[in-house]
Amino acid sequence: MNPASSTDARVSLRARFRTATREAILDAAAALMGAEGASQMRMDDIAARAGVAVGTVYNYFEDRTALVLALLETRSRTLMDALESAGEAPRGRTGATAAASFEAQLEQFVATLAAHFEANRFLLGVLLEDEQLRGVDAKSATRRTAMRREMMVRAERLIDRGIRAKALRKESPTVYAALLLGMVRGAALASLTGEGGLSGNWTASVVRMFLHGAVR
Repeated sequence: MNPASSTDARVSLRARFRTATREAILDAAAALMGAEGASQMRMDDIAARAGVAVGTVYNYFEDRTALVLALLETRSRTLMDALESAGEAPRGRTGATAAASFEAQLEQFVATLAAHFEANRFLLGVLLEDEQLRGVDAKSATRRTAMRREMMVRAERLIDRGIRAKALRKESPTVYAALLLGMVRGAALASLTGEGGLSGNWTASVVRMFLHGAVR
């Protein structure tokens, strides 16, 4: 047997094992956070559910916040793909006006963000709790900036369609996108902290307020 090939095989096997272990830890953490509540979750519990030693968990994630960020990062990729699809023109609406088509796209875009928030409510709750205690570290801030940038790109693309469809006044797509994402973030945070969050289908409320304002 070629010694080099044998070494490559061992390295490949080790890499697959590390990837599998990391994914098992993340899956265990997600299951525990969803079932038992994030505030009660301990690294020991995650290790037990994943079938590894607690020291192994710390080899992959320095603390609970790092683990939560890793989970959110994985799920954020799915969100970005979903937002890309949400910004596309709806199928089966050949008779719809351009403005109506844009509104449908806007509703789908906001609904996608709302669904991501609801699906990851427990993760975002842990992150908010940890940040209130320890502040935001540089790594977390960098990741958030990158994610906001990607969301802005997709939101601006959607807003540009709305302007061209004459569903929106001709203003800066960047400003419109920032306002839209700010409204979604505000509604989500209010819901998360229990400070008068929008009840029921807050997607419709955000879309209505974005398009028509809060006037009666």
